[in-house]
Amino acid sequence: MIFSISMALLFGYLVGSTPFAFLLGQKKGANIFKQGSGNPGATNTLILFGKRAAAVVLILDVSKGFFPTMLTAWVTQDQTLAFWTAAGAVLGHVFSMYTKFRGGKALATAGGALLFLQPYPLLITVASYVILAFLIRYIVIATTIVIVGALCVFLFTPQVLAEQVALFLMVAGVLYRHLPNWERIFLKNEPKIGRPVHEVTLERFTKEKQEWLQLSYWITIGMILMAFVVWKI
Repeated sequence: MIFSISMALLFGYLVGSTPFAFLLGQKKGANIFKQGSGNPGATNTLILFGKRAAAVVLILDVSKGFFPTMLTAWVTQDQTLAFWTAAGAVLGHVFSMYTKFRGGKALATAGGALLFLQPYPLLITVASYVILAFLIRYIVIATTIVIVGALCVFLFTPQVLAEQVALFLMVAGVLYRHLPNWERIFLKNEPKIGRPVHEVTLERFTKEKQEWLQLSYWITIGMILMAFVVWKI
């Protein structure tokens, strides 16, 4: 089973690593990591290259979560392996092997995977996110509250442990790429919804503080995951 999970994870990772926003930017003679918000996703593509380019990136990012997950489920007839393919796709987007392990926030890729795995809970999550985002007006706060809430529901209801661990890793990858936003929340320069990125200075912590924050994040994630697995066993 460990070998099968590893292969499913690797398959998802290889597909998820394809950096569509970065490739589109290269085609237009730009480096999306160095322009706009610096995030290689549909939102930054919209800011830099317009609606059509953003729509293409969004569809492709959703597809690289949906289709490998669906293919794994159909070929193996194993829901657990499909979850691990989904986790691999999300982690591939977050740590793309083609861009020196830089990546985006993976919300679209995670959404694509969950559209196949958990379509009804996903719809509830998206609706909650939209409402909360417009109430709070900070995307990162709404994102964190909603996906952590959804994860907790999945973790503390009867589910297969391996699937819970896979979803936990998906969420961990997504939240990791939101750390810069939380830095800017702390520094009080995170853009609110409706305020263009170019109107604010996207200041962040020093490099040393960023590295400390990232290390602390993954240590915390590891401890929470270990505690959860021990509790379930």
